Parts: sequence; C-alpha cells; structure tokens
Amino acid sequence: MDFRALVYSPLQNTAVWLAGWLYGRVSYDDLLDAFCEYGARHALVSIAQDGSGATRVGELIELLRRLRETTAPVLPCLAPGEPVLRLVFGGPGQVPGLSAGSPAAEAARALGLSALVVRDPDPEINHVLLPDSGLGDPARAVEWRWYTERGRVPASDHLGPGDADRMLAGATARAAELIEARGFRRSPLPAPRLTVGRLDDFYSGPGLPDSVAPRAARLFARADRVAAIIESVVTEAGDHSHDAELTQLLSHLRTARMAGVAYAVGEYGRRS
Repeated sequence: MDFRALVYSPLQNTAVWLAGWLYGRVSYDDLLDAFCEYGARHALVSIAQDGSGATRVGELIELLRRLRETTAPVLPCLAPGEPVLRLVFGGPGQVPGLSAGSPAAEAARALGLSALVVRDPDPEINHVLLPDSGLGDPARAVEWRWYTERGRVPASDHLGPGDADRMLAGATARAAELIEARGFRRSPLPAPRLTVGRLDDFYSGPGLPDSVAPRAARLFARADRVAAIIESVVTEAGDHSHDAELTQLLSHLRTARMAGVAYAVGEYGRRS
C-alpha cells in the first residue's frame, strides 16, 4: 500500500498560497516562486461540462487570471471565516467531496483523489481544479484541469483546527497503543529519528506563506509528523503487520488537512 498518496497531497499548501494571493496577503512574485517548487511549468486545461473534451487555455498566468475572475464576485459575499476555496481529499472508505459520478469526480478517482473546489457566485455551480500527478515535482510540467459543473458538492465536515487536532492526536494515540500491544516496540530502522525527520521535511516542503494562520500551520505540522511516522514504520521499515491499525489514521489525517486548509483560507478572508 502506498501510504504517501493516502496521507499527503501537495494541493494542501498550494491551496493556501493561492488563497493568500487572492486576498492580497501573498505577493505575485512570492506566489510564482512557490509554484516553481510545485512544477517546472504549469498549464491550464479547460474541460467541457460533459467531460467530453479538453481545451488548453494557456500557462500559469491564465490559471491565475481565471481564478481571480471567478472568485472576485464571491469574496465580498462570504460570511466571516467561510473559505472561497477548499481542499477535498479522499481515500479508502472516504470518497472525495465531489458530485458523485461527475467528470471531476471520475478524474479525481484516477489522479489521486484530491482536488480544489472553488466557489462560484451561483451556489448551484462549482469549479474543480485537478492537477495531474506531476504536482509537487519541480522538474515536471503540470497540467491543471478546470471543471465547471452544475450541482452542489457534498458539504464538508466543518471541523475547526482545534477539533481536528484533538481528533488526530487521539487517533494517533490509539494506533500507537494497538501497535505496542502487538509487540512492535523496537524499530528495525538503523536511525529511526533521522528517517522520520527526513520524511517530515518532505511532507512539510515547500512550505507555507508567512501570513498563514498559526493554528493551521500547527495542524499541518502535526499531520506531517504523523504521516512521516506512518511511512517510516510501513514503507521504510518494511513492516506491514500493523496496516490495519495504521489505516485507521488515514482518514483522520486527510480530514485534518482539509480542515486546516478551510481554516487557513477562511482566516485570510476574516483578516482582509
């Protein structure tokens, strides 16, 4: 089982950078620098509403222009703390929060089960941004597929960062107790702390804007640490005897990341 794809999405930090730019808390130059860490080049591809065709619109500037034009009428109308865009992230037993059977949902199923949902002035319309698997690799070109679909997407869990953090901490403690009860007390890794630290660095890179809400940053940091421990135990140590226990953590990790993005984006709006 590839745990990394199930506990981490580069769309998490990407969403925060984009929201910071939309609210004027991140400069255009800083946004471009961040996007260089997520891909060598970025292109916008517009998908027909029935999913039958794709049109290449342009490079990163076109993606940003469309995002700005779409959200500009929405931003003044949002309630305090309401996010203009949010991360949806699915996995085993947790479908991504997209309209079932829609072209975007089917594409997300094939491309990694995470996407960004962008608000439209019409509540019956939603926009879904779905990058290909190159996102996160500074050496690769990335195509961003833009879907515009009619129909409301499923409501999110509306967890605050504190609730998400407590949920994640509790699930981590329970999983650790179960693993210890089954006798896994000593890691076969030659340098377990270094291994966890190296993976922790991967999960947290390329970083977040300085303007991000501290509570969101702390939640992301906890999620990154837990994800690094999972990968250390299962992938680096080659031990799969505890998959059942560790799998219980996966949905909590994804939920925590979604909650952190919603809070970070909502706080940009509250402070603008």
